Amino acid sequence: MLRPVGGGEPPPACVPVWDAILPTQKSSAQDYWLITQPDHAALSGAIAAALGPPLLPSLRPEVVQGIAMHDDGWLPFDAQITLANGRPLSFLDFPPKDFLRAWSVSIESAEKIAPIAGAIVSEHFCRLARNRLDSGSDEAKDRGLLLNFLAGEQARQKRLLGGCSRKEFEFLTDILQFCDVLSLYLCCGAAQDVKFPQRFGAEPVRLRREAARSPDQAAVCRFEPSPFAGGGVDLAVSARRYPPEHKPSISTLPFLLW
Repeated sequence: MLRPVGGGEPPPACVPVWDAILPTQKSSAQDYWLITQPDHAALSGAIAAALGPPLLPSLRPEVVQGIAMHDDGWLPFDAQITLANGRPLSFLDFPPKDFLRAWSVSIESAEKIAPIAGAIVSEHFCRLARNRLDSGSDEAKDRGLLLNFLAGEQARQKRLLGGCSRKEFEFLTDILQFCDVLSLYLCCGAAQDVKFPQRFGAEPVRLRREAARSPDQAAVCRFEPSPFAGGGVDLAVSARRYPPEHKPSISTLPFLLW
């Protein structure tokens, strides 16, 4: 995950959350903070653990743990920095043969936690695969890889779901994807106000940014409506600097969510 250092002022309008994330993963900068996919997923799990009434139910521990480990398969890819034209590659830059391997290992890790954890992580990646197919961006060979992945995961889900209702399964996957995209937004350094595609009530969840008093203070994000139980939530994620000679080379990026 790339977090470019610096950048211009964010536009005043509230935008779909992916419209805020994607430019940060494609832009070039002199410096970046790099966040591994497993660390981003751990932040997703911390978000999931803080969810609660009145907007959302509190989640079972095995669901939270599955969300926290949903990108474990990316660990080998994050063990080294891959460059293209002098720029670190984002997780979005990897081809199907690589990201499908990362997805499959991630699903297997979640399945070891509990059947429902494996099932929702599987469906999370199936949704991404379907979106990729719908985009028409891949050649026939890679489309075949995606279709084979979907067929295998449909069989896995049938085995794992057992007595879980389809409604609960889809709802928990929606929550995983909300936690995932919120974590990506926080990690990427975007500063726009955003709205999320997932709906948990009559209106979509929106996030409004408040300026931090200094660069060392946590980014403040206010939600309408708030998905969190018990007020504000302090969270953080580890990051390393690229190029590495820039100081500090390792840092913890803080966030305050309301």
